[in-house]
Amino acid sequence: MAKKQANICVIPGGLDSDWLQLPADAFARLKRLLGWEVNLLLSSGEFARVFKIGYAGEDFAGPETVISHLIMRLQQAGAVYKRTSQFAVCETCGMPEPQSQQCSKCGGNIIRAEREGYYFRVQRYHEKILELSAEEDLVLPPYQQGYVLNSLSNMSSEDVLIALKVSRAKQKFLPAHWFSALAAILSGCGYPGDEGGFQRLWASTYLFIPREKLNYIYYWCGVLLALHLPGPGGFICHSSLKILDRRQQEVSLLLLAQNYGQESIRYLLLAIKATPGENVFSEDQVIQRINHDLANELGNLVARIISMVSRYAGEMVPPPNILTRQNADLELRERALETPGKVEQYINSQELFQAIRAVKNLIGATNRFIVSTAPWQLATGGNQQERLNTVLYNICEALRFIAVTLKPIMPEAAQSILGQLGIDSIPSLSAWSSLGQWGLLPVDTKILPQPALFPRIVSGYGGIGPEQDLILREDLARINMVVARVLSAGAVTEYEGLLHLILYDGRQRYSALAPVARSAPPAALEGKKVVLLSNLRPTEVEGMLSEGEVLVLETETGNLKLVFVDDDIPEGSKVLCLS
Repeated sequence: MAKKQANICVIPGGLDSDWLQLPADAFARLKRLLGWEVNLLLSSGEFARVFKIGYAGEDFAGPETVISHLIMRLQQAGAVYKRTSQFAVCETCGMPEPQSQQCSKCGGNIIRAEREGYYFRVQRYHEKILELSAEEDLVLPPYQQGYVLNSLSNMSSEDVLIALKVSRAKQKFLPAHWFSALAAILSGCGYPGDEGGFQRLWASTYLFIPREKLNYIYYWCGVLLALHLPGPGGFICHSSLKILDRRQQEVSLLLLAQNYGQESIRYLLLAIKATPGENVFSEDQVIQRINHDLANELGNLVARIISMVSRYAGEMVPPPNILTRQNADLELRERALETPGKVEQYINSQELFQAIRAVKNLIGATNRFIVSTAPWQLATGGNQQERLNTVLYNICEALRFIAVTLKPIMPEAAQSILGQLGIDSIPSLSAWSSLGQWGLLPVDTKILPQPALFPRIVSGYGGIGPEQDLILREDLARINMVVARVLSAGAVTEYEGLLHLILYDGRQRYSALAPVARSAPPAALEGKKVVLLSNLRPTEVEGMLSEGEVLVLETETGNLKLVFVDDDIPEGSKVLCLS
């Protein structure tokens, strides 16, 4: 049976839209994991190189024969007419540039000259354009559809130029950018020669459109309607993103990748829900998200599992014993088996943050399984080796599921985890299809410990980037630590393992976030006294204000717990660093 095919095209936009290449890359990687033959088409540039995106280069210029054919077909349908008048064109290459002082193709000067122009009758198709674009699953992700449809309904329905004729003597056309891009995409799908092949591939063609070029969707739908062609697989419209440093200046995503690692920034950008409005994030939010999700959650889990297998099973994946299986084992297995389907569903609908949440939920379930089964206690409890082996095997198998489901999102991190499990060179165990069955990880596989997957980032005072571990002694004087009482504690839905604390230092209340949900239930913390760093710059995480940090302790098992102060110490008491 022939492989399914897909075309995934990223239409070039401004710098704020470069990040569209990442959800397109995740989409392409998933399709390949599912056995599809995929062409990822985007304009080459520094962004694709830094984030290691494999693509087939494309300048989105339609072949002359296809452009001529489209114009002829549109004329026959009565959708296009020609008119001779003065146009703004490039003096060098002749391209029409109605809103520019310089040619975007060759950089030539713009002059006005008499040309024969071809115009598309937009008004004739306005209502049908809105009907087509409102079809289910044509505009993705679903939470962007309302904004896109509203924007299209407000588009000007005046006749639009699609091409200029070079001269009366030459049957050659210079198309407008939007029309040339459509011709290139249709041609890549086999239009107009291979009708059957075109229909199949066009239905699996996904077009990533920058927010500033939503008019492309409007005009493209009009042309498709005039030619009696269906819509493509989907128009994918994500909002632009901006990261601001501490001076409130926009930071290049390439600089962020250089300082924090491209895998971390890839994760960050895909984990953000880019809403239809402004999407502006701070340097502190970047660091907090990477540290919590990648260093504390994923990286810590990988290190814990590899460490326990090294310590309790001699660096070999031990054999499970079905007779020792408990309900917790079955619950972990079911959570793992349901995760790939959710990840696949959400990447297909371009709800990348939901796909990542599904993987995070599996990471959280695995952490809870470790806490509830306590392998370190089984190792010292006597006559518990069989149960210990079953627990260790299950967490290794859960880690395999986590690694494979991360392959579309964080390919290098996924490969590193598979390498630590000793199975990176066994394709059958890292294939998406392997996630249909629990228990494929071979017994006696040798695990291979590696350095920390995602070391914590320590933010500096002077801008973007990791800071050296060593600090000046005089910096200690800048830190204000006081004793504070926990008034309330609640779980944070967005971040599994994170608690939202309301603290009181004897004078005022503080809102703080702490990754300690696994060490104690929220209700057990109320009334306890902790150490609060109270003079930090406030920041926001998912709409919640964080006005300080609390001291936490990392236990031998990798768990994080609050550092408590005796009940008889008054709130507001200073905690000092003296030398």
